[in-house]
This record gives sequence, C-alpha cells and structure tokens, in this order.
Amino acid sequence: MAKTYSRNIPGSRVPILFIDLQGSEVLPQAAESMGKLAVRTNGEEWTTLMQRGLQKDTLYYTACSDLDAFVRLQEAKRAGSACRIGVNLPERLRHLVDEFICQEVTMLLAAERDEDDWRKHFMRATQFQTYIDPVFQPQVVERYRRMNQLQEEPPEQQLELDVHKARGTLSEAEIRILEKILEGKSNRKIAEECFLAVATVNNHVSHLTKKMQANDRTHTIKRAIEENWVEFIT
Repeated sequence: MAKTYSRNIPGSRVPILFIDLQGSEVLPQAAESMGKLAVRTNGEEWTTLMQRGLQKDTLYYTACSDLDAFVRLQEAKRAGSACRIGVNLPERLRHLVDEFICQEVTMLLAAERDEDDWRKHFMRATQFQTYIDPVFQPQVVERYRRMNQLQEEPPEQQLELDVHKARGTLSEAEIRILEKILEGKSNRKIAEECFLAVATVNNHVSHLTKKMQANDRTHTIKRAIEENWVEFIT
C-alpha cells in the first residue's frame, strides 16, 4: 500500500504521482512553480518506476484511460512508496470520484479549469493531506448523506443469487449483471460499478433476459426466483 504523508506543505520534497485523464499539458508548469522536476511516463515506464522507487522533488505524471488509471494506482499501492497521489479528472468521468477516493487518491482536481485556475488549485492541494476539488465536493457530501441514511434505515429483505445454479444457463458476465439487478441497480449504475459502457450492460441484460425467457428486467427477477436461483436474506 502506498504510504502517504500525514502533512504536506509547499516546498515539501515528497514525490507526487499524478494521473491525467484529460491529457493536458499544465502539469509540467505546475511542477516548475513548486520547484519540482516533472517526469512524464508511459505504462511500461510507470511499472519500472514503481519497481525502482521514486525520487524526491519530482512530479511523475502519466496520461491514460480511466481503466488504465486503476491499474496504475494498484501498482503504486503495491510498491509502497511514500508519495502523494493525484488525479486530473474530467467532468465526463465524475462518476468515478468515489472509486478514486477509495483508491487512496489524495489530490482530486477538475480537469476543465483554465490553466491559471488549475495551477492555483494544484498548489492549494499540496497544502492539505487530502484535497477534493470544490467541483466534486457536493457529490462527496451527497454520498456521505446516503451512507448515513442507510445506517439509520432498518435492513430490508435482500435477494442473493445462487451463482452455481445460474452458471448452467448464464455466462460469468451475465451472472454479475444479474446480481446487480437483484440489488435493484439500474443499468447506468451497473455500468458505473463494473466500469463498463452503458451499451455493454444493455447488451448483457438483453442476452440474459432472452436466455431466461423473460420479457424485461422485472420478469427476469421473477424467473430467477421460479428457477430457484435466489435466496431471500434479511
């Protein structure tokens, strides 16, 4: 697990790992303003870097897709280097805010800001143990409220899929989707949680519905119960 410093101040020599999901060129300028060396890396270089270790006074940054970002975060955590971890997150991927926070990202910045404004927020982020761009803060607050509501509400009866029985009919991907349907998740929510495109989830739902001889999602749940694939848990 990557070690993060409990306190970080401007001018600190702590190395920074930054994942850029927007492909902007503002990071080298931000590093220079802090007196740090900026080193751009690709996938292979990132892996080698994690193996060799990080240098102080250096900002390492990489531009990649959201899926590759989670792979590189896992590599950083396994390396166990003392560092700050940041992500430059575009609006189209704001649904991943919670996931990045769970991956111990301590600097989460909104990519759509103009360069001067972005640098100001980057400098501000280095002054705090954890910094979430104000653009994303309402989403984090709402998540906290939902968690509190779930803790206060009495547990309801839940449906649990018997995976072994379902495997005789459905593929592993379809089983995973059906489990989410039984949890009451929408196709869009399933896509977010499984890191899939909504169109891909729609396709899986269509296939499993046909295989189960159902008319729609609700009928699919009924058919799963009729096939004795489901247990009721309270």
